[in-house]
This record gives sequence, C-alpha cells and structure tokens, in this order.
Amino acid sequence: MDLLDKYQLKEWWLQALTASQRNQVANDYRPMGLPIGETPYLYQDLDKTDSNNGFGKLSLLLTLSYIAGDEAKHILQTKVENELLQCYTAPDSNLIDVHLALASLIKHHYSLRTAPEHYEKAKEFCLMQISISSKLVKKFRHLEKPKELKKLQNITGIKDPYYDEPQMLPSHTGYKQLAIILEKEGNIEGALKLSKQALKQGWTDNYEKRIDKLNQKLAKQKKN
Repeated sequence: MDLLDKYQLKEWWLQALTASQRNQVANDYRPMGLPIGETPYLYQDLDKTDSNNGFGKLSLLLTLSYIAGDEAKHILQTKVENELLQCYTAPDSNLIDVHLALASLIKHHYSLRTAPEHYEKAKEFCLMQISISSKLVKKFRHLEKPKELKKLQNITGIKDPYYDEPQMLPSHTGYKQLAIILEKEGNIEGALKLSKQALKQGWTDNYEKRIDKLNQKLAKQKKN
C-alpha cells in the first residue's frame, strides 16, 4: 500500500492527471529532502519506508499541488477544496489536517483578493476554520504522542516536555485574517468580537494589542 492507496486517491490520480503530470509530481515529491530512488516516494510501499510524513489526505494533496506544474496544479487545488468540504463535515475527520489545509487555502485566496470570488472564498474558509477552533485547542495543547515514544517512556520513565506538558497554541490564520478583513470593511465591532474570542481561546497573535487598537477605533467611530 502506497500513500495514494492509504488515502483512497489512486483511482482519482490515474483518471484526473496525465501520465506526464503524474510522473512530474511523483518524481518531485521528496518529503524531508529524501533523494530520488528507483521508485518515487509517493509509490513506495508504506510498510517498507523508514518514516511516515505524518500528513493527512488534505496536507498530502496540498503538498502535491505546490510542486505540480501549472495544469496539474489547478487540478490538485480543485481536488483539495472538494476533499476539504467532505473532511470538514465527516464525524471522524482529522481536524488538525482540516485546520492546516484551511490556513493554506485562506492565504492562497486572500493573496488573490483583487478578484471578488477569491476574496469571498478567503472569508468563507476563515469562517470554516474558526468554526472548528474550539475543538482544536485541546489537540494543539496536548499533542498526540507517537506510539514508539509511549513504549520508550514506559521503559525509561522519562517524560517528554513536548508531549507531556501543555503547549502554547499557534497562530490562527482564520481569526487573524477575518479580523483584518472586517476592520478594513469598517466592521470594527465584528473584528473586536473575533479578536476577543481568539484571545479567550488562547491563540497566539498578540490579540491584546489588536483589541486595544480596535477599541480606540470604535470609540472614535461612536464620537463621530
């Protein structure tokens, strides 16, 4: 079983991309800088590889889209967004994978914000990422410990601070970007509410400073 089999992408891969597109993407996909072997890493038997890239389906597709040529890139990006909608609603989905994919898509569409469809898509993905944010807090604070590490700790009794201690939350693209968008649109109250919610959940983006700035803007608005 290779990575495409693992994520049930093999049939789509063979139908959606030409042979030359598949060869280009597969040959250029080298996680962790692994050298090109006789068999591209994407096609290697997972049971025989020394490491697992740790990505979910969405992260894999996004990575492939980054290295793909122009025509294949569009096909892969479309596939990412289609798969995202399914993973977002699935009860057993990998939420960290969904969260990371949404962050990437928000940045992509916002970079093209001069086109109205991309601007609206960026806002849509911000809302989607924010809607699952409370579920991600615990997952990021208490990262899942690898099975191999659990076995070693049972033997040695040594704790690992990275997994055994609560971690600081990372930046949250959806909260940060949507607050900026709302502020630019003149919706200061909406931006303020979002920033306060992000601060309460613990996401790292210096929200105290942003809240102070928004409070000052709101006070000026009310005076006028």
